[in-house]
Amino acid sequence: MKLKNILLFLLLALILTACGSTSSNGKETGKEPESKTETNTPKKIAFFSAGASNNYLQTGIEHAKKTAKDLGMEIDIFDGRFDPLAQLNQVQNALAAKKYDGFVIEAVDGNQLCKIATEEAPAQGIAVSAINIELCGETDNAAEGTLTFVGGQGINVYQDILKKIFSDNPEGGKIAAIGGPATGTPYLNFKAALEIEMPKNPNWELIGLHSTDYTANQAFQVAQNILQANPDLDVIFSNYSGMTSGVVEAKAAARQDDVKIYDFGGDTWAFESVENGDIEQTTIMLPKEEIEYGIKVLNDYFNGKEVPNFIDLTKEEILPGTPHVTLDNIEEFRANGLPEY
Repeated sequence: MKLKNILLFLLLALILTACGSTSSNGKETGKEPESKTETNTPKKIAFFSAGASNNYLQTGIEHAKKTAKDLGMEIDIFDGRFDPLAQLNQVQNALAAKKYDGFVIEAVDGNQLCKIATEEAPAQGIAVSAINIELCGETDNAAEGTLTFVGGQGINVYQDILKKIFSDNPEGGKIAAIGGPATGTPYLNFKAALEIEMPKNPNWELIGLHSTDYTANQAFQVAQNILQANPDLDVIFSNYSGMTSGVVEAKAAARQDDVKIYDFGGDTWAFESVENGDIEQTTIMLPKEEIEYGIKVLNDYFNGKEVPNFIDLTKEEILPGTPHVTLDNIEEFRANGLPEY
């Protein structure tokens, strides 16, 4: 009996020892598997793009995917289609889904998304960064409740463009401007710049500020009408290279060779057009840096780092001290690997 009891005791001890041992992966056996900790779970973010219908936006979307992947984050992309209501619905649905840690918002209408981006999303613990388009009418600053604003199309940038146009043509004349959707911040910022600079230059007459959908076809039609109605027009400013090509075609069709064209966009076509004399100047856009900063700010915030309130793309090191590309400095931009789309 004693031997039997001893054997039973040894067997029981072996069983208890096995229950308290660790497996080869370091976890204790005999316990429920530990749930994945928050630090090991990839952060999930949403990027609300203003649209996806042109090269600039498509470049930003593709770089958003790359940046998120490089940082180990999951990302969903939403195409706002330049429709303020559609984008608002997208953000509302994303909030209702309760599966996102952060939003990057490129607003179609920065005022339309003001409350949901600065109050409702933060109330759910969602970190928000804004790119390209200011929220809530802020200028060169993050709206209260959001982390940061990444921009390069502020009113001051448009003022600089107008100052360049006026200094290039000191004799004055007539100027027409073609922008994107009338509710968009770039359109509104240029309008504000006109209201500041035009009174300072009474020898200039504004023929009109016209809205489009940013496409070359619509810009061609608008420019054609402007040129036909104003045979003495001196300057057209076009607020996106993708539609400026239509303005150049309209000028050629009208045979109004004296009209000067100034552009905002700085894509490959615009650089070539500066070189061949079709346009006088283009102002650079940096779609890759823009979205990359917007996502990296979220990542830094998630990792407990301080983040900047405003990132000014016109001061980027990749630029040769200016965002404005002319025939005199174009090689400096090319030496820095620009344009990037």
